[in-house]
Amino acid sequence: MRTVALSLPLPPSINHQYATVAGRRVLSRAGRAFKALVAEAVERWLEAQQVPRAALAQLRQHTFALHITFYFDTAWRRDLDGGLKITQDALCEALGINDTLVVEIHLYKRVDPQLPRTELCLTALERAALPASAPPAEVPWWATAGKSRRRRRRRLRSLAELAARYQWEGPAEGEACSTGVK
Repeated sequence: MRTVALSLPLPPSINHQYATVAGRRVLSRAGRAFKALVAEAVERWLEAQQVPRAALAQLRQHTFALHITFYFDTAWRRDLDGGLKITQDALCEALGINDTLVVEIHLYKRVDPQLPRTELCLTALERAALPASAPPAEVPWWATAGKSRRRRRRRLRSLAELAARYQWEGPAEGEACSTGVK
């Protein structure tokens, strides 16, 4: 088994995925229901494909490409990327895969007013699919932007250093300081 292909309902919109409870952001009821539905669909798919546990364990040793096509009832109501994270999390969680192993994501937005849905395909890649990157031939401008122009401030450690730097005139050595308050 190298590919998991599923058809699912659309995930909740980003505005309905999370709720604030006691000052903390938590997955909403709709988000939890979607994740449970994905887990059930994955379980049914694994049973239908008769995937042995050994194959599933071996699958977890790869990196992955994820293809998601969202079929919305209209093109104007939802962003393409709003359902990505919850769909990826739900699928990887159901398969017991760390979602950091997803190294390619392909998103597509289509319109199907008759049957809005999500179609996804998770494909195991060869280990060589994520080569170590070589350093760029030239350092890009943004990597050093602002660093060369910034002057590092030296921290002054004593009142005497401040006085010397800003040429403050104060009482002479041994003289009392008068504040004018009695």
